Amino acid sequence: MSSSTVSKLDDLAGLAGAKRVIRQVATGKSAVHALLLYGAKGSGKNALARLLSQAWLCQHPGEDGADGTCRACGAFARGTSADFLYIGPTGPSSIIRVAAIVESKDKDKDDPVPLLEFFRTPPLMARHKVVMIEQAHRMNRDAFNSLLKTLEEPHPHARIVLTTDMISAVPATILSRCLGVACELPTHEEMVRLYPEATPADLLLSEGAPGRTAHVLAHADRYRAIYEFAESLPTRSPGGALVASEQFRSICEGIEKALGCGARAAQAEALETLAIALSRSKTADPRWSQKVLEAHRRVVGNASIGLALDALFTGILAR
Repeated sequence: MSSSTVSKLDDLAGLAGAKRVIRQVATGKSAVHALLLYGAKGSGKNALARLLSQAWLCQHPGEDGADGTCRACGAFARGTSADFLYIGPTGPSSIIRVAAIVESKDKDKDDPVPLLEFFRTPPLMARHKVVMIEQAHRMNRDAFNSLLKTLEEPHPHARIVLTTDMISAVPATILSRCLGVACELPTHEEMVRLYPEATPADLLLSEGAPGRTAHVLAHADRYRAIYEFAESLPTRSPGGALVASEQFRSICEGIEKALGCGARAAQAEALETLAIALSRSKTADPRWSQKVLEAHRRVVGNASIGLALDALFTGILAR
């Protein structure tokens, strides 16, 4: 089986326009040094970013992008490439801090190399040095400002690929210095054909994104419980708020066990999914999804899950 960039692109669903751009940039003839992939969660942005990263690293790219056989490609596939740096959100607040971009005075010996330091030296093995920044909208202001300097005056060997679910949260100064590429979703008909085992509820919760659909199907019972809970809310009485709160906490615990993540991450995921279900419901109040997103914001900000859910469902059911 071919391991070229183009052959791997063909395996991804949807993304017709984005694939065309990646094919052009991956050949090694493009002068693009920074590219921003944006679209819905699970649309395939990160898969595209990794394919482009490999193509930029590849020692002998051709018309099909990375050859998949050189030493640089092999190191990238094994996760041992010294010329590739991944940056993503960290900590309870899920933030990309300035220390990920420029060296901090309080740097710990175990902290990863910051982007600016990484780019100071030429590549050891690969054709370029490549940085992938996932969920770029999670950078704080200082991180954005520090990154801007590199985008304005890039090293000849430097390449950066960013991904985001929220392009509106990325400053215009960053957007103007990157090639922006929209990652479109497959049609509903394509999704039904790709995932025949998915129920209408599964596709609704995944918002038509292939990666998200695969994730939902891998934990179908847990996510369908959220959908059923959302559908039940319009029939509940105002006096049932605390019962609803306790039931949803149980759902959050199920998500935590299924995903093997921390409690707060599971709570945030469950609330985000509940907001999606309510926003698509034919019987729920249109304002409820916004209330859920506000609760999500508080929980991510370290609020007590018990207090947040009690207030949420008291507000929703107080007609």
